[in-house]
Amino acid sequence: MPIKKGSRFDGGYATVGEEDGVNYREMSEIMTQNGFEMNHSSARNYVLRVMRKFADELMKEWGLSTRDFDAEIIAKSPQFQQGIGEILQELHIYDEKGTSNVKSSC
Repeated sequence: MPIKKGSRFDGGYATVGEEDGVNYREMSEIMTQNGFEMNHSSARNYVLRVMRKFADELMKEWGLSTRDFDAEIIAKSPQFQQGIGEILQELHIYDEKGTSNVKSSC
């Protein structure tokens, strides 16, 4: 379910595009320019789908029950999204330096 403009979560508003980030509209324009036709709502849906996957996998890794925690709510949390973004940015920096010691499970 999409987040309505101005929707409030405990701890803040779900926003994108702060600092060095891009918003959903900019993201969809970049994807379209690269040959993947996309509108801003599709970009948002893709981002939230990936965030739910991160939430699901973290819950499994930590042994948390889906009865106690809702991955959908966690995925929409601005704090969770920021945390995932910071982790991905750090991994990207390490990868560019060739110093990544992260092991792939694939």
